[in-house]
Amino acid sequence: IPSRCKGCDLCIELCPKDVLVHDTKLNARGVYPPVVKDAEACVGCGVCEEICPDFAIFMQSKGS
Repeated sequence: IPSRCKGCDLCIELCPKDVLVHDTKLNARGVYPPVVKDAEACVGCGVCEEICPDFAIFMQSKGS
């Protein structure tokens, strides 16, 4: 949920597979939220979900 992101970058820094990068567009808070750069590299570990203090990121199954 890009509008919830405050730009702490924890999800990007702690992703063990380097799946996330900064978006090229600013959100309403004036930060570049994370986006998935390589969905195939994601192993579904859930670190991004667990570490986000604002519940701004979550995983979806590939069929969603």
